[in-house]
Amino acid sequence: MKRAVKRAAVILTCVCAAVFGVCSELQSVLPDEITAYKDENISFRNFTTITFKNQSKNETDSVAASYSGRLALFDIIPVKNITVHRSEKKMVVPCGTLFGIKFYARGAAVIECCDISTGEKTVNPGKDCGLEAGDTILEIDGCEIKSCADVENHIKLGGGEPMTLSCLRGNREFTTVIRPVLSSGEYRLGLWIKDSAAGLGTMTFYDPQSGAFASLGHGMCDDETGELLNIDRADITEVTVTGITKGTSGKPGIINGCFSDAPALGTAAVNNECGLYGALRYIPPSAEPIEIASIQEVKRGRAQILCALDSGEPQLYDIEITHVDYDKNNKTKNLQIAATDPRLISLTGGIVQGMSGCPILQNGKLAGAVTHVLITNSAKGYGIFAQNMYEEMDKAQN
Repeated sequence: MKRAVKRAAVILTCVCAAVFGVCSELQSVLPDEITAYKDENISFRNFTTITFKNQSKNETDSVAASYSGRLALFDIIPVKNITVHRSEKKMVVPCGTLFGIKFYARGAAVIECCDISTGEKTVNPGKDCGLEAGDTILEIDGCEIKSCADVENHIKLGGGEPMTLSCLRGNREFTTVIRPVLSSGEYRLGLWIKDSAAGLGTMTFYDPQSGAFASLGHGMCDDETGELLNIDRADITEVTVTGITKGTSGKPGIINGCFSDAPALGTAAVNNECGLYGALRYIPPSAEPIEIASIQEVKRGRAQILCALDSGEPQLYDIEITHVDYDKNNKTKNLQIAATDPRLISLTGGIVQGMSGCPILQNGKLAGAVTHVLITNSAKGYGIFAQNMYEEMDKAQN
């Protein structure tokens, strides 16, 4: 009898430890807050054993209301409390079309601080005054800088006098004083700067009512510095696909294209870590809008991406969502994906540069967008939740 009791106690202890371990893991994996659409039955498709119970005093959940709830394992064991924000369903038109981006920087972006020879010694005015690659010069002596030409004019007119620079580093503005150096008969700052850039990406979706659009799913960064481009605006133009360089292990592929001379399709005003956002100048003939999936609806399993490749017209290709991450600090790698469609693998080798922003569709809804390729395996990559992109687009319009 005593042996049976001890055995039962050991078993019970092991079961309790296992349940505690599972609950601890779920606490770290599941989000602290979610947005749920009107009349949506809250459940996490990747955790079928997790149930939700509304704990608010008001059991009637009105649209746009926020309330608290509890997630439980097997509808019995408490896991964690979460906050739910109710919202109307979001309907957008998925695109999957390649487009060109012509960026115009706010101010002049510093690419490098260079050494200058004065004939007697070598100096570096930019580094000496504290400038770094990735900084943006906004003003010189109180005058707004809109281009590299503005910087050059100030140097010529300054006659070698120290200049006060108002600069931006990340989200922080600062002021510094730089001293031009006479070299080869001209005053120089020793700064490699630029005020524009260009690239290719994919339009993810647009709102047929407002013309607002979301694209890329990650920010556009400077090729030289790797820093997020601080844009004044970006023109969105049509692109013709001219070829595809297939990706291989250790070397991502790329979609090649040429910019159209036609008028710009639209203008982007926001470039942040979650993508490029703006407004179309004209609304394309609208395809059928589809619903954006809430993050808890997106699950591991079969999905499709919408992408314009050899034909130039967006087509659907099969992929697999292999992992879903709800961490709110991981904004652009919410999904891990793998290309499974033989046509896609034959054309591109998997995920390639230029596909950033390709819509990810699952169960008739817009689940996310492609953001990155896994360099060690071109058939695999990452994606962002479409709900996150919609929220960023909404902020950009307000």
